[in-house]
Amino acid sequence: MLFLGISAFNVAQEKSSSEITILVPPAGHAETIIKVNGKVIDGEGGTRKYKAVLEKGKEAKLTIEALIEPNNYTKITRTKSIIVKAGVNAKLDLTIKDKKTDKIVVRWVPTPDDIVIKMGEIAKITKNDIIYDLGCGDAVMLILPIKKFGAKKGVGIDIDPKMIEIAKKKAKEAKLEDKLDLRVGDILNVKDLSDASVVLLYIGDDLGERLSPVLQKTLKPGARIVSHRFTLGDWAPTKTLTVKGEDSYEYELHLWVVGEKKELKKSDKQK
Repeated sequence: MLFLGISAFNVAQEKSSSEITILVPPAGHAETIIKVNGKVIDGEGGTRKYKAVLEKGKEAKLTIEALIEPNNYTKITRTKSIIVKAGVNAKLDLTIKDKKTDKIVVRWVPTPDDIVIKMGEIAKITKNDIIYDLGCGDAVMLILPIKKFGAKKGVGIDIDPKMIEIAKKKAKEAKLEDKLDLRVGDILNVKDLSDASVVLLYIGDDLGERLSPVLQKTLKPGARIVSHRFTLGDWAPTKTLTVKGEDSYEYELHLWVVGEKKELKKSDKQK
């Protein structure tokens, strides 16, 4: 009887391994890091292997994260789950963008003051405008246009509470607290921008691509968007300009006017 009991115990504890092949986004500024259930796994390059050891006949749910740095100012966390069965190999593709679940954080980089003013000129800001800056940082992209053009109100949203504190301090120094609404929040959770007549951006292409549908859906016809350097996915700008800053560097600025098509260049019109 003792022999039979030990045999039954051994069968119950028999293990089987499953290999998961993970397709990984290419390295950019840094090698993509892969975590399985919160633990970093070794490896580099476009394919990683992970071995899961399970009891025979069992299955387990694994949460796999890719920590992606396409450039030195953007960090993307892409998370997917997979059910693994003991003894059955599997594959998971993390190279495909997921607009619903990808978390994107962009490091704040200031735009020079003279370029901010140029953006305001391109947007044709007036005293009747409400300006939004998504990823506002220190809110200078709101403060300067309000001071220069007399805009009615500015709304700034940033994911970093420390930057919002700095922004509020700068707003107080500029005596514009009554004209500025500064909020801590993830700009990817913004669902409605219908009260904005002008949006000023410097947020990176990845965030721009995610925001583009919200901007197109909720902004009123005639609203203007001006972005320093970065685009909004496949939404073609109405106009793109290159301007020279006081620092002698050239800056590319994109303008979208909601409801207007891309402005044709002379060379395009001749075709």
